[in-house]
Amino acid sequence: MITDWLAQSGLFALALAVVFVPGLLVGLVLRLRGLVLWASAPGISVGLLSVLAIAYSFLGIRWGHLSVAIGVVIVGALLYALSLLVGRRRLSPPRRRSSVPNLLLFAGLLVGGALNAARLMTYVGVPEAISQTNDAVFHLNVLRWIAETGSASSLDVSGLIGGTTFYPAAWHAVTSLVAVDVAQIPVAANLVSLVIAAVMWPLAIALFARVVSNGNTAVTALAAALSAGLLAFPQLMFEWGVLYPYALSLAVIPAAAALTIDAVRIWMGAAPGEKTRRAIGVAAAALLAVAATTLSQPSSILVWGVLVMLWLTGTVLLRYRTSDRLFRRRSLVVLIGGWAAVAFVWLALAYLAGHVLWRSYRGIPGALVDVVLNSHSLLPAAWGMSALLIVGLVIAVRAPRLRWLVVAWAGISALYVVSVATDLPVVKRVLTGPWYGDSFRLAAIVPLIVVPLAAIGLAALIRVVARRWPDAAALARTPLTGIAMALIAVAGTIGVVVAPVILLRVAADTDEQSRYAMDADSYLSSDEYALLRELPDLIPEDAVIIANPSTGAAFAYVLGDRDIIPRTWSPPQTQAWDTLSVGLRDAGEDPAVCEALAAYGAPEYVLDFGIGGTGPGEYLMPGMTEFDGQPGFTEVAREGDASLWRITACD
Repeated sequence: MITDWLAQSGLFALALAVVFVPGLLVGLVLRLRGLVLWASAPGISVGLLSVLAIAYSFLGIRWGHLSVAIGVVIVGALLYALSLLVGRRRLSPPRRRSSVPNLLLFAGLLVGGALNAARLMTYVGVPEAISQTNDAVFHLNVLRWIAETGSASSLDVSGLIGGTTFYPAAWHAVTSLVAVDVAQIPVAANLVSLVIAAVMWPLAIALFARVVSNGNTAVTALAAALSAGLLAFPQLMFEWGVLYPYALSLAVIPAAAALTIDAVRIWMGAAPGEKTRRAIGVAAAALLAVAATTLSQPSSILVWGVLVMLWLTGTVLLRYRTSDRLFRRRSLVVLIGGWAAVAFVWLALAYLAGHVLWRSYRGIPGALVDVVLNSHSLLPAAWGMSALLIVGLVIAVRAPRLRWLVVAWAGISALYVVSVATDLPVVKRVLTGPWYGDSFRLAAIVPLIVVPLAAIGLAALIRVVARRWPDAAALARTPLTGIAMALIAVAGTIGVVVAPVILLRVAADTDEQSRYAMDADSYLSSDEYALLRELPDLIPEDAVIIANPSTGAAFAYVLGDRDIIPRTWSPPQTQAWDTLSVGLRDAGEDPAVCEALAAYGAPEYVLDFGIGGTGPGEYLMPGMTEFDGQPGFTEVAREGDASLWRITACD
């Protein structure tokens, strides 16, 4: 398996370049350095690319590597000019510092990144594997649509299914630049997932931990190492759904929140005439990272907003009694305005999400156990992380500047309990509607809070042990931190070796295999996959196919390079489609069927991948199967039980 991934090293390097290079260029222009630069680069890149995609659509510029490179350079030049306009001075040479903190951070990033990579690669299997899920059909087909139309705009990609509404397409804009040709789209999706899990996430959570701990070196490095400690994120998002855009948004949030907090701190600590000059670089980076989060998955903007507002509220409360009247008035205005904005966006997203809410499958006692043991959404309990979390919570409760983290943990825990243990429609929609009441999406937020708290707890334990060397306590912490990371690496490695694939549990059902595995029983069977790959040799390039989309047949658009109706997993809600779903096989005898086909442009071919199913996202369509012996249909090709037929009844 590892050789398959190594064979994709070139494409992985391209994925790293797409995710990091634009952000590094802009970050350098904004005078970001060190961990701030590297951790914020992906968010800057994603934000910039997703905004460029929208602008290019309006300007009629085709989306591609050259146009994107030119756009990034132009934006970098404009930001540099702006920085000169506000009077930012050239940076002074950096002061020489000890290399120990950097070594610890590098070790932490290596441990966390390697463990996240190992877990993801063992679950996916090979780079060419496809997530056997409904959402994968839409996401991969969008990438093919971008290659075909040259637009990666969030205002355009719904055109895949004939829509004209906004759809957050940041992930698609980024991944489309990695998929250098249509055949590599599945590989590109998996490699971007690998970059998110193994590189973006450890860097972002390390920066967030450093900011909330006021620059604590041990906490920063330990957070990076512990970034693989919970399956809820990043692993869960590449199993459930599959939620590629949501995973990208969550990987950006820690850096976006850290940059925002840092910008506010700089503003609050600077002299009146220096505020803009000192804060503009970090603030611009924060703005692009927030744009990345919003254009990846809008619901994630709430996570950023709540984290920032909780920190700001805690900071104001600490300074409120000792501050003058002007500070108090301004602070109250900012807090009221900020929380009002969060509430407005929250309610708006809950309303827009509609009534799609997952039903409860856990009692309140069980949900509370999940919270304590970090076994959200029926994942295996994370005993070590849970123990460190408890220590971190105790430390945070005793430290006023960290109490907001406790409130954040309690808040997301409460939302999780509501999602899995209640069915009160109004309460559930208001509180969890932005996430569709989906416990998996809410569980994925938990590590953003738990990992820093666990790192704070572990750093506290290291300090206690170091006190055994009173004459060299500070010096003792460094090797102890290194030993702690080595133990994290060993424990994580054992976990991957013993249980390389953690099967997903959904309510009373447990997956039988990885959702990327392909066989006769998977969503897209091996026979169906083989037939889709043969389509370019079987039918003309301008041919149009029709099929029951919930059988995986809609993958024909990306895998077979041929158009299909519909291009997503769900069927059209029309009378014409209802006629076809029950009676297409009777086209030779019922003229109404040909009229229904004409409503969809008279497709000439139909894929028979079976009758469908009755599970979530599945539909029974008896009219789109068993064409053998039916008048008006000619078999074109067959792979096992999967077959392709030409519709001759309406000629």
